[in-house]
Amino acid sequence: MIPAATTGPMHVLFLAPDTHVYNHGFVRALKGLGAKVSGIGMTARERLSPEARALLDGYRGCDRMLDNNTLGKAAQELEKPAFDFIETIDEPLVEPAAALRERFGVPGLSLQRARLCRDKVAMKEFLRQHEIPCARSGAVDSPKDALTFAERWGYPVIVKPIAGFGSLSTFRCGTAAELESALQKLKATGAHRIAIEEFIEGHEGFCDSMSGEQGIRHEFAAHYFPGCLEAAQHRWISPQIAVTNRVEQGGYEELRAMNRRVLQALGIKNAATHMEWFFGPKGMKFSEIAARPAGEKIWDMYGVANEFDVYREWALAIVGKPGEQKPSRRYAAGSIQIRPGKDGHFSGHRGIDAAMKRCGEWIYERNVPEPGTATKGLDKGWLVNTWFRLKHPDYDTLRELMTFLGETVKADAR
Repeated sequence: MIPAATTGPMHVLFLAPDTHVYNHGFVRALKGLGAKVSGIGMTARERLSPEARALLDGYRGCDRMLDNNTLGKAAQELEKPAFDFIETIDEPLVEPAAALRERFGVPGLSLQRARLCRDKVAMKEFLRQHEIPCARSGAVDSPKDALTFAERWGYPVIVKPIAGFGSLSTFRCGTAAELESALQKLKATGAHRIAIEEFIEGHEGFCDSMSGEQGIRHEFAAHYFPGCLEAAQHRWISPQIAVTNRVEQGGYEELRAMNRRVLQALGIKNAATHMEWFFGPKGMKFSEIAARPAGEKIWDMYGVANEFDVYREWALAIVGKPGEQKPSRRYAAGSIQIRPGKDGHFSGHRGIDAAMKRCGEWIYERNVPEPGTATKGLDKGWLVNTWFRLKHPDYDTLRELMTFLGETVKADAR
């Protein structure tokens, strides 16, 4: 909530306001509430985008944003008037933002909770203590410990950085040899532990929330087709993200209940969260949670699907003001990426005319690179290379349209 002593406009410090055009929506929403918004980012002020420069009331460049002392000094230069809130949507900056809150006496996600949301091993251990079903997991700093874990709980296992995000540097290991190879790539040592956990077979998705002082205000559920790890490993796959408009209908009660239990256990209020989950033969399992909005412009999909200003609702929740709108649930929304056959430069696309003839009515955004454009690697996310974003009143039809696009459109590269 806004401190009682606050007078005049709110002053919000936003970390990394110009990392992506997506970030601008959150800053713009805060400005829409009448807030003064200052920013700290990696780039110099003169290199800010025109959009960011127009939104920010103050700015400092900081080339060591993960160093709390350096970041704190940059923040001190902007602390007039005192900060009412300190926010970010960038995963690596969730913990530094919490450290700044403690330093400046600002309400919001605490450093202790931020660390839990970043440390995948500690996170799962904490939630297991609160009876949230999670994969068995641990932290290891040597091949011996990792092999011992795998021998105890069985292959396959997943290994990844403790504070990583998404599927970056994540490995599925089905044998001891594969595990040892992954550990070499991750460079596990006494000073650099990695996370290891049992592999959970099943469908993968996420549940995103906006919470106010009294708890969850808005919830959204989405599905990955296929799972993130599989999609990251195979170029021929055209990965899909599908946001359902049935989250308030039957079939999602267990997921919503888990999401609420996780947020209650972590004590998260006045914040956005992004919770990943699995459902398969072992039932529903919590995967991980991030104390920030989802990336990949996923919140844009929520706004389009639900016909409301998702950014303004986020800002209202952050500062403790009542919400103004409710999601319409009128549309399901989806995102599908078409990958080039190899890295290099795009030489053209096939199937675009057929794709637009069948799906054009429902495509609200797309990117089809011109010939000569450099391709981007599979580790760069879903909104690179060729992609389409759609909406449709029926979730099943949305999936059919995305599958048609994946089978019809081909991206050629040389």
